[in-house]
Amino acid sequence: MLKTTLLGLIVGTFLLVGAAHAVTNVSCTDSIKSLNKTATMSFSVMCPVNCTSGSVWGTDLYTTDSAICVAAVHAGVIKEKGGLVKVSLKPGRPSYQGSFRNGVTTSQWGSYQQSFKVAP
Repeated sequence: MLKTTLLGLIVGTFLLVGAAHAVTNVSCTDSIKSLNKTATMSFSVMCPVNCTSGSVWGTDLYTTDSAICVAAVHAGVIKEKGGLVKVSLKPGRPSYQGSFRNGVTTSQWGSYQQSFKVAP
């Protein structure tokens, strides 16, 4: 139970959304597998600038050996200037469709054991 006490004039407001977690600085080519995060359900990364080329398999859902930041550019979550990306692990899929979006081409792939999704 949260107890509050009125102390006077409130100048601003805030919202607690959940527990904060650390942000990991990554390179353009880092993947969930290379970061050893395959058991971490969600985490945040800070992507550098110019992450427009690298190995990525899938569209919207990507294989965990795909470059996180390149996938984030492909998904439209960040632009070439980089930025903060939330990564969420998802179950594997029987296939992954490749596509071209936001200047990034991804490849198709067959069955893979684990996937991820990116969000701002």
